[in-house]
Amino acid sequence: MLTDEEKTSNKKIVVLGSGPIRIGQGIEFDYASVQCVRALKKLGYEVAIINNNPETVSTDFDTADRLYFEPLTPQDVLNVLKVEKPLGVVVAFGGGTAIKLAKYLDSQGIRILGTSADAIDLAEDRERFEELCEKLGIKRPRGLTVFTEVEALEAAEKITYPVLMRPSYVLGGQNMIIARNSADVKEYMKIILGAGIENPVLIDKYMEGTELEVDCICDGKNVLIPGIMEHIERTGIHSGDSIAVYPGNFNKELEEKIVNQSTDLALALGTKGLVNIQYLIWQNDLYIIEANPRSSRTVPYLSKVSKVPMIELATRAMLGEQISDMGFGTGLFRKPSYYAVKVPVFSFEKLMDVDTHLGPEMKSTGEVLGIATTREEALYKGMCAAGWRMYKEGGILFSVRQSDLPELPALAKKFYDLGFTLYATTGNAATIERSGMPVTHVAKVHENYNDNVMTLLESGKVVYVVSTSAKGRDPVAESVKLRRLAVERDIDCLTALDTANALADCLASPFTLENTSVVDINHDL
Repeated sequence: MLTDEEKTSNKKIVVLGSGPIRIGQGIEFDYASVQCVRALKKLGYEVAIINNNPETVSTDFDTADRLYFEPLTPQDVLNVLKVEKPLGVVVAFGGGTAIKLAKYLDSQGIRILGTSADAIDLAEDRERFEELCEKLGIKRPRGLTVFTEVEALEAAEKITYPVLMRPSYVLGGQNMIIARNSADVKEYMKIILGAGIENPVLIDKYMEGTELEVDCICDGKNVLIPGIMEHIERTGIHSGDSIAVYPGNFNKELEEKIVNQSTDLALALGTKGLVNIQYLIWQNDLYIIEANPRSSRTVPYLSKVSKVPMIELATRAMLGEQISDMGFGTGLFRKPSYYAVKVPVFSFEKLMDVDTHLGPEMKSTGEVLGIATTREEALYKGMCAAGWRMYKEGGILFSVRQSDLPELPALAKKFYDLGFTLYATTGNAATIERSGMPVTHVAKVHENYNDNVMTLLESGKVVYVVSTSAKGRDPVAESVKLRRLAVERDIDCLTALDTANALADCLASPFTLENTSVVDINHDL
């Protein structure tokens, strides 16, 4: 907390931006940086920003009092701070790039405003975070920390497959995979160790449950939760690639548990500002996935639809103000009378050789927002805006992995009832036929070189492809080639059963682009 003397003697603060935009870290962190600068200027501070991306608002000539167009590296940032001599530095709004500098700057005697460098490390350090969760009575998937391939194989066997593997201090789910067998673990560790990553690799038990996300604003004593977002897709798909619904649909008991655990964790972490917490619901119980004491990519979306100026409030909390004095109350903020659905947008047609199969590593390059008085209409609006074609007829090809087969008949029936012609690879077709639906068997390439799934896509008979695979890192795998051909032929390809079910529900709904309603969120009661 800043003392009154500090607030008057030195009115200079430096804000770190997010550096170059790339998949996993985009304009949402630029939004946060800019909103922070504006809040600080409104409070009477002189603000300098360090960022080296000319395509962002934070580097506009009139955003901050001074702009340092320098790389966000330890030495470059330290050089600027030696010139500026600010009373503190804000690292929480620049995404992973800025937050990684916290420990170094703290070691150099630089004051980190808001959540301390130690608290940031507490959230990232596996052992320290697990100890904290145990102390607070918060459940989390079983996990271990490893450094070598042998340790990784032993850990995976101990935890039991499937497991989620990721490096510490991960950005945008980079280098995260779900390993389903020892071959996946070996391949992953070879890639990670070859890249020379210094931090340990985290291995967690993969639980396929409902994922949800919470953003909290904390002043060290009280916590405000603007909203809880529920993902359409189950765990295993990066939060940036998932369709998210606000407000989430939970029973009262579970909602209270989410609010209480989030509040306890935000306070225990010593948060001053924002913290993003991701949970999963598995067998009707709540488990924490991770907590990030910084701005998240959901902040612009949630700020807009909840009408809580999250960055401004977080900035004021960083400087010592109490949330209870800011006019928005504490605890869970009131729910609106409408639903808001965030749908990701992808650029696979411009990213050559990238597998379109979604997983723990983020691949989306943007997002759209659908707002309506019902969840169904908001989802329809969002999927239309994201570029999904709402075909009411045509062919649909199913080629899903073994573990998805039990859910395939129910999904296929939705499209069959809509009047679609069903096509499926051999195993999929047999599963659909057993449920009493007619389906055309389609050979894989290795089964029939002249008449197969690829030639079917070339024929123009198919308007949707549903393709999931147990392993998508191998570019020569037939499933990867199938999905790439769908991109080249401009055919919508769904790589998660939950997304396919959401699309089928939208197609079966009475909504069209002509009859959707307009919602005025500025006058919501």
